[in-house]
Amino acid sequence: MGKRYRNASYPHQNECDIVRRSRYLFWGFLPAGILIVLFFITPAIWGVYSSMTNMALVGKAARHLQFIGFQNYLKLITDSAFFTAIMNSVKYVVGGAIIGQFLLGLGLALLLEYTEKKGIKGGNVVYGFVMLAWLTPALVSGFEWGAMYDYYYGTLNNILKLLGLSKINWLGKTPMLAVIIANIWQGTAFSMMVFDSALKTIPVELYEAAKMDGASHWQSIRYITLPLIKNIAIIDLINITMVTFGVFLMIMAITNGGPGMKTTTLSLYAYRAAFENYRIGYGCSIAMVLLAINLIFGFTYLKVLKKIS
Repeated sequence: MGKRYRNASYPHQNECDIVRRSRYLFWGFLPAGILIVLFFITPAIWGVYSSMTNMALVGKAARHLQFIGFQNYLKLITDSAFFTAIMNSVKYVVGGAIIGQFLLGLGLALLLEYTEKKGIKGGNVVYGFVMLAWLTPALVSGFEWGAMYDYYYGTLNNILKLLGLSKINWLGKTPMLAVIIANIWQGTAFSMMVFDSALKTIPVELYEAAKMDGASHWQSIRYITLPLIKNIAIIDLINITMVTFGVFLMIMAITNGGPGMKTTTLSLYAYRAAFENYRIGYGCSIAMVLLAINLIFGFTYLKVLKKIS
């Protein structure tokens, strides 16, 4: 009888456990949910609304706010500068983040791991210098690189002169390459740290077994390292892509989007429209397009991650 009673009480106990866990989850995620609402959802809603108004800082629109629907977005379609900014953003992200930060960060992490296994000293020094670049504020880095790119007195051209090579007009002829190099220099440390942490989670026994089977160092990287860190790699790509899309302080400090519009990205174009031309509504519409592009990149990466997992 007692045994039957105890067995009959199990469903009730399970229900209590489920309710208790649900309560813990609710109170655990509540602070995060509040922060998401305050700092993401609410600004996004305000941005969508503002992009459908004639909101401005000066003029009649500053006094008489009007809801104009999709007129700002229709203007974007006929704005050639907007499409130029999109192309510049794509070049900046692909060159600076996807190819530059991602690959260089992975390469540095692999190099640091290799030197550590071989007992070669100096890895910590390299790690420190790369971290120093990452810790330097973007605006300060921009001014530093602007000075380095100076045609007459810049460090880079002085080095070329010492080597007997011709000077390069970095900011006149290759401005996009100039800002991409600066972006890679500052942002690579994050990818390096992510990959360095991921590599430390791979069991050493796997490499030892592969070595006993006659696998070379590069074969171990291809068949052991890369497959095991692919999920981390996708997460890193999502992060650096979104961050780089929104960067404009460094570009502003180095080229101010010039010459012409050769280095004007979407984030910088939105800033100019809103705070230099005082068209808040139009600037918000550009920002919403930037947000949509980031979401597309994010969902694409997550879809790829789901397929390869």
